[in-house]
Amino acid sequence: MRYSKLFAASMLLLGTTSMSLAQEAADIVFTNAKVYTVNEDQPWAEAVAIDGNKIVYVGDAEGVKAYLGDDVEVFDLAGRTILPGFISAHDHFISSNWTIGGVQLFEYDTKEEVLRAIKEYAEANPDLKVIRGVGWSAGKFGGNPLATELDEAVPDRPAIMLDFTIHDAWLNTKAFEAGGVTKDSPDKLEGVSFWERDEDGNPTGVGVEGQWMKTFVDIGAWDADTMIPESINKLFPLAASNGLTAVQNTGIVTPNVTDTHGGMESDFEAALEYLHGLEESGELVLRTFPQPMFKNIDADPKRFIDFTVKMRDKYDSDMLRVQSIKIHPEGNWVAEVAPFLEPYESGKTGSFNVRPDTIKDVFVEAAKQNIDGAAHSDSSGTARAVIDGIIAAKEVDPNSRSAIHHATWIHPDDQKKMIENKIPVNATPSFTTDWSNTDKDALRLLGEKRVEAMFGKYQDFARAGNSVSIASDVPSTPAVMQAPMYVIEVATTNVQPEDPNSKAFPPNVEPMTIEEAIRSHTIEAAWQMRMEDKIGSLEVGKLADLVVLDRNPLEEDPSDLADVEVIATMMDGRFTYVNSEWLQREDLWGLRPHPRRTVP
Repeated sequence: MRYSKLFAASMLLLGTTSMSLAQEAADIVFTNAKVYTVNEDQPWAEAVAIDGNKIVYVGDAEGVKAYLGDDVEVFDLAGRTILPGFISAHDHFISSNWTIGGVQLFEYDTKEEVLRAIKEYAEANPDLKVIRGVGWSAGKFGGNPLATELDEAVPDRPAIMLDFTIHDAWLNTKAFEAGGVTKDSPDKLEGVSFWERDEDGNPTGVGVEGQWMKTFVDIGAWDADTMIPESINKLFPLAASNGLTAVQNTGIVTPNVTDTHGGMESDFEAALEYLHGLEESGELVLRTFPQPMFKNIDADPKRFIDFTVKMRDKYDSDMLRVQSIKIHPEGNWVAEVAPFLEPYESGKTGSFNVRPDTIKDVFVEAAKQNIDGAAHSDSSGTARAVIDGIIAAKEVDPNSRSAIHHATWIHPDDQKKMIENKIPVNATPSFTTDWSNTDKDALRLLGEKRVEAMFGKYQDFARAGNSVSIASDVPSTPAVMQAPMYVIEVATTNVQPEDPNSKAFPPNVEPMTIEEAIRSHTIEAAWQMRMEDKIGSLEVGKLADLVVLDRNPLEEDPSDLADVEVIATMMDGRFTYVNSEWLQREDLWGLRPHPRRTVP
């Protein structure tokens, strides 16, 4: 990645009773700003001074003049806003772009619209050997689709369409043939990861909960050597453009992710080597904290933690660090395969792909090595198993910060247990709104009483004093929904910004305040990643990670937050993004080049 001097050349540079380090000239000064620090001892300021990659001053505009010198870049923000750099505690940027490639189906509401879009995409791309896509919803279709239906859109070559959760996939007949999938092909785990079949046992079109992943590889749709770098090179700059400065990558999602001691390890190591090269060359635009993933009923907890320790010993910097693990113990509740304490309305119960005793073993083995864990929890049964595992980890390591992620459905008894034990939470706000018919699916599959009692309670945990972080969970949401200000709007409205017909859901859940949501995307995420002493708030001595916004989100109506623009993102004292539209506004920024500060 090459850097230009455009940003420094486009900012207005000025000569020109707060917190500071020993007084000396800084490298960069931001002044005349509304600085929301997320530091309770000093919530607001007017100026920030940076020396190297550290913050050396946070205070008023008069006091920052002491840090000016001949070579200081001074950026007059004319009342615009600075926040700490946003932090994601749950996204999959490292390799997930393969899951969101091809035709985008999220916006379509009917099967006819989806098939039309697939057909048009296939016809427009005659040279593609495999037609891929993402975003269909069984809830919108009224049930899972068939291979013969997809054949109507793509009759001449393999086609594979991932659903909007990235858990299930819809294949055509050519894909089954190319992947060698027949009635004799075994299911990975009955009731959890399987091919949907007719009464004679023939696969009908949909692979549930990753059953399709090996077929994705077998039909030639996966290429680790190109797809892992492609994902990083696309999604990392996108995240920086949205104001993100750090990410906890909760499992490197490749089609080999269920092969815990084989494909997962090799893909993880390949990705970390590539990221380390970016770190060494100064081209890594996000602080990156990847988690190895445990998603296999037969995997060995100790061997898995031994691999994690090996990776931790090799990668342990503030830019690239392995310090925690991910457990993925279930399927998707929308497909009625995630385990609930009481059956779905249909009578189905769901199952684990990592048993409760193994969940506990993984958490405990991790705690023995001072490693935190994050566990995917999409159902009341999984939530109980995860909570028990985290409590067992705390018995080994009282300082464990192991967290429950998604926390979609939690029984009231377990909600109390979580609050009593201060168990950290990560949530994706869009997962508990009416996005992609989630509201209708929740009411249909689990019923109104359980929705009111169990669904989407992350805001309540924040108010109870638990650490709660929020994130987008790309690719289970499309990349266009990744922006932190978008996520913050959803958390503060319980409404989807892009949908004019979206209505607040669940109706009995009070949204977060703007202050709570900003904390959740900054200091709370930093705390969960054990980085709160270095990032997450704007304080003297912390690393220089910040975002410049065109206006103050705390003065906006919550329904307008997704429209707040990122002007610039700074990570480790260097600009990782500048909004190109703002660069043209010489009336605001002026022109004066500077040789030392560069941007991508």
